[in-house]
Amino acid sequence: MGKEQLLSFFKEISPKYLIALYMVLMLAIAVIVSSVVLLPQERRIAEKQQQLQQEKQKVGVIESFILSNPDMDKHLMDLQQSMNRAEMALPGSMDVSAFMAQIEIDAREAGVKISNVKPGTIADRAGYRELPVEISVDGTFFATMSFLKKLEDGARFSVPAAFLIQQKQNLLSTRINLQIFAYGVPPRPAATAAPPGTPVVNSPTGR
Repeated sequence: MGKEQLLSFFKEISPKYLIALYMVLMLAIAVIVSSVVLLPQERRIAEKQQQLQQEKQKVGVIESFILSNPDMDKHLMDLQQSMNRAEMALPGSMDVSAFMAQIEIDAREAGVKISNVKPGTIADRAGYRELPVEISVDGTFFATMSFLKKLEDGARFSVPAAFLIQQKQNLLSTRINLQIFAYGVPPRPAATAAPPGTPVVNSPTGR
């Protein structure tokens, strides 16, 4: 169809149909632009707004932490000290020798005399280990009470299981059963493979 024929065709169409056709065309263009350009852009804007909101929340948490802990170096030092105290209270290994050394120091400072120290057998529990320790000390009433207080306030976490106190002249003979603990359970030893050339002994059932 040539240009003149196209012009004559549009001249023959009623103006109201031309207006309707123009409106339909504009509506189609608007729908295409909206689906191709505007909707993806709106989705990206919504994603950016959500990301911005999350970042604002993170910044708010950091600002609150900084305001509540203005001296960051002191806070880190306090945190490290707390971790050290937790490690001393529940160490990663039983370290009985260090516990015994501290017991001797506490006894000397309290004024009691250690007559016997008897560690028991280490028992593996769910995620930790425990060791019973029997300690016998001789001293006056006040010295014994001071020693028991040092055990209670000691850095190493311990639980008294039983006490037996007997009087000997002007002194008290005290036997204390403690439980001390260590964090974690040691890994089981791996099964060692038989050396090459070792004969294989079959069971009587042939299995």
